Amino acid sequence: MAKTFDLSDLSEGELTALIEEAVSLRETLRTSRERERTTAADGSKGQDVHDPDHGVITAPTPRQVKEEGPAHGATK
Repeated sequence: MAKTFDLSDLSEGELTALIEEAVSLRETLRTSRERERTTAADGSKGQDVHDPDHGVITAPTPRQVKEEGPAHGATK
């Protein structure tokens, strides 16, 4: 349900300033969401992995496993 605001007491200048600020805020919010993908058909939502706050847990490469594995008890 949309929120209703009583703007009847605002002057034309105040309404113009309010609209300009709202448009600016909306553009800022849209820009910050550009890196995120939309929700997929299965309901999952992806993120840009180049974003430092993406939250992805990285997996070691096969070379890293081969080189570092024995130190952690893995056999070749």
